[in-house]
Amino acid sequence: MRRIHISLFLLMIMILTTLPPTHAEVVALVKNPRPPVIIVGNLYPKFLTVSPNISYTVYLYGIDDVGIVKMGIYYRVNRGNWKWLYASEATVNENETMYNIITSRFLTQKFNFTTFYGKATIPPQPPGSLVEFKAVIEDKEGNIVESPVGIYFVPNPGGKKILIVDPSLKLWVMVQNLKDLDLMVNLSFERYHYNMSDYKDVLSLLRPFGKHPDFLSFHSWQYLADEYNIAVITSNELSSALEEFKPDVIILSNLWMKEWEISRKDIDKLLRYLRINNAGLIVTHGTLYDGTVFKNKLIKLGSSKHIGGFEAYKNGSIATALGLELLPFIEEVKLKAVELGKSYLSEIPSILPFIPSSAKIGIKNREIIKSTSLLEFTNETRTAFGWQYLLPPKSLKFAKDRIRSLKLDVKDDIKEFAELQEELFGNSNYLKSISALDFTLIDKIIDSKILDDKISIPVGFKTLNLTASQEIIERIRLLKAINPDIVDIVALSTDYMGAIITRDQNHRGDGFRSAYVSFEIEAGGRKEFKVLKDLIEWSSEFRPIKTFAPIVQTVILANDIDWEIKGKELKKSLESFGVMVIRAKLQEFEKLKSSRFIIILGGPKAYDGVGKYVQQALSLEEQEKIIKGEQGIFIKRNVWTEKQIVIILAGKDRNQTGEKVSKYLSGVNEEYIDLLAEFFVK
Repeated sequence: MRRIHISLFLLMIMILTTLPPTHAEVVALVKNPRPPVIIVGNLYPKFLTVSPNISYTVYLYGIDDVGIVKMGIYYRVNRGNWKWLYASEATVNENETMYNIITSRFLTQKFNFTTFYGKATIPPQPPGSLVEFKAVIEDKEGNIVESPVGIYFVPNPGGKKILIVDPSLKLWVMVQNLKDLDLMVNLSFERYHYNMSDYKDVLSLLRPFGKHPDFLSFHSWQYLADEYNIAVITSNELSSALEEFKPDVIILSNLWMKEWEISRKDIDKLLRYLRINNAGLIVTHGTLYDGTVFKNKLIKLGSSKHIGGFEAYKNGSIATALGLELLPFIEEVKLKAVELGKSYLSEIPSILPFIPSSAKIGIKNREIIKSTSLLEFTNETRTAFGWQYLLPPKSLKFAKDRIRSLKLDVKDDIKEFAELQEELFGNSNYLKSISALDFTLIDKIIDSKILDDKISIPVGFKTLNLTASQEIIERIRLLKAINPDIVDIVALSTDYMGAIITRDQNHRGDGFRSAYVSFEIEAGGRKEFKVLKDLIEWSSEFRPIKTFAPIVQTVILANDIDWEIKGKELKKSLESFGVMVIRAKLQEFEKLKSSRFIIILGGPKAYDGVGKYVQQALSLEEQEKIIKGEQGIFIKRNVWTEKQIVIILAGKDRNQTGEKVSKYLSGVNEEYIDLLAEFFVK
């Protein structure tokens, strides 16, 4: 394209005849002239924000082998019309650091091409503004080249502080001008001896997204910026931003790629921050994606550290913080499957994102989500699969039928997601991904057997046995019984794919509120962001319950002999954790059997009438296991009332019953009692 205006051309000739030190001039004819390069020193301000009523000066550096005719920026606000600003000359002294950052990339100080160091200032904007800008350079040959798009939001400094971890934004804006960026990276080294190797590394990520743009949506954080003081960062900036910005709520925005994974150290810091400050946590869509491929070893595609394995039950993880407490158990099952030669199981993702859905999402809890009773999508949204094990049993049955029927409809989208990963990472797993929708891993959670000292999982015609500390075994035994109770599915789609799952740890003073949004809510419009604002308001208003009595209270049913052998020790141990314990004899138990937490010592043949209550709680098969000495620790739900836990500790004789009590107690710790307390306050 040639748009040379005579007046502008003459003006540039005049400028170039009196070039200041920030310029270099071509002094000889150039054979095979090439297009120019335009460098923007500050594409992204800190936190991707600029305060209201503050202008933003963009610093530009143009390079060409013949001569620069035109240089400046286009900018627009809230997707309005693009406006042009000519670049004026910038002196080195006014922003020496910026100048040095730009010019230090030259590989030589001896060159024979024209440079121009300039600036253009974007005027102040009000809160809630999205500002996009791009630098443009035109040379004497009529070549026009654009820079990557710069971006920032204008926040409300008086609002609550919202820290958004969203590395996808910078990729999105670069993809918009991928062709020119690719050209400049090649020219910078080959022609202009300028180092743009960092962009070259990014291009390997950008090109696949250029082919598959549906997997890189723009996130309209300006819809939060009108009310909140937002800061947008990448994953590796989380640690420093927590210290500096001190947010009220942290949003982890669809961090599905392994490049976006938060380090173990930073996860620890995040969890500490949440507890110390009672801050809110909101996690969206694919942040829990744990995709892997097995090729003689496991190759990561997703952010598996966000789930963790058994170590998450001690140190915590993003999944456990959200209340998806059984996902680390599944991660361990997948690792163990490799040892058994069942590597196919390890390749099935626990959470699979980017499944299209046009189903309406109904709001079930209007105390949390107040802005609407229904979310409808003009086109489609992207949802995630794998959280559905939290559904009530009756709903889970319907969900299985509904989701399995979706496989044919979504297989092309899952295949394209696999193609994207193949181009990004050199590996993908389409068949294993689509098999996730058969509930393969969720069935492993449901069908697993928590035995006295190990966990047994059916895998085909074989059985996978997981060994772990007794503390982990007892935690998983308890979680299988109560995990759905400690979360609240506050929104659910008709196809059981879209959901908002909240958790309120109001049973402890250092608790916090969290929300997992299974769909990419931040890719939506104003209505979706109103729902996100509802979640921000709720999660930022943590209130611990106030009680003078112990939260956890249990009734122990035992005959005199079992009570003397281990019952007293059980009572003392539980009381050391702050549990209120009542010992019930047979004649008292009938009035107490509607208690929420009951422990029974003894099997189906235990005397003094204890056995008849064991028979009411356990199946015939379970009773037989006690009699044969095969298993002696059981947990049952809703035996005599709703929202009830009944634990049976029994052996084939009195001494073995005592041994089962000891084994159970070796698995009870503060974290176990904490889960019970959370269950009690729901």
